[in-house]
This record gives sequence, structure tokens and C-alpha cells, in this order.
Amino acid sequence: MANATSEKFSKEQMLERAFHRIAWNVKHMWEETGRSDTRLFIEPIIPDAFVIVGQSRRGGTHKEHIVPRVLICDECHRMFKNGEPVVAVARFIRKYLKVVLISKEEQQLLDKKAHLNMKQTMPKGWTFETGCEFARLKATGIEYDLCPEPNHLLNPTPESFAPRHASVSGTG
Repeated sequence: MANATSEKFSKEQMLERAFHRIAWNVKHMWEETGRSDTRLFIEPIIPDAFVIVGQSRRGGTHKEHIVPRVLICDECHRMFKNGEPVVAVARFIRKYLKVVLISKEEQQLLDKKAHLNMKQTMPKGWTFETGCEFARLKATGIEYDLCPEPNHLLNPTPESFAPRHASVSGTG
């Protein structure tokens, strides 16, 4: 597990540095090879604690990216191609690189071709500009609770997602 704390940097500085680190790595790989790797969007490049924002009401420990990493990666490439600076791409990544812990059954419902087949896609018509980043979970009816401080959860545990936190129903 990547370290999410530092004696030298504040939590906000650690978050900013982590998202910039991803953006720089994506940019450098894209410049060098014309592509990059979705593994740049997971540990050890960025601690899980910085991206886990909620948990399914059914429990579970599967880390489901609410927007597939491949879509985030492709959009980063598009942004760099259009001349966007690293800081803008880092802000974009911070907005969309989020994880909700779901059950294995919910993962299969989301991913399998026999079900919704949204392993690497968002619902039809969804765009970064207008779509809700939680649309995949909503489309599958996965209900989840959000932690109180998205992108600031330093030690995620099942107790971190008690029902008193903001919750979202996949049915609405």
C-alpha cells in the first residue's frame, strides 16, 4: 500500500502532488510512445486512500473505478494533444479518478457481457462534459454511501462508510 501521509507535506499537498505525478507520467509516456498505461492510475503511483470515495451498501472490497481508467487515460491524451497544461490534466484526473468499494456480485453485474458489459465504458450518451461520474453505478442500480471527505480518506475501513454519510441510490 502506498503511503498517504507525510511529515513533510500536508494532506492537500500530498493529494496535489499525487495527481500531478499521474499527469506528468501520462504526458511523458504519451509524448514518447503515443500512448500511456492505465496502471499509472493505481498504487503505487497514487495511494488508494486518495481515490476511495465510497462503499456499496452490500459491502465488498472490490475497487471499482467509477469512470473506467481507460476512458480517463484516453481523455488525458486528448487534453495533451489539444495543448492542455499538466495542471489542467491533474485537475481533471482528480475529478474523475474515484473508487467505490463494491461486492464481487456487483462487479460481475457491471463487467460481464451477459449483464451490462460496462467494464470499460460508461452508459450510452455519457460525456465528461455533461455526465455524472457515478453514472455507471447508477445504471446498474448499485447503491452506495460516500465517505465524508472524498479524496481525503487516509485509512479506509468498513466503518468509514456508515449510513450517516451522504448516500446515493442507483435507482434515481
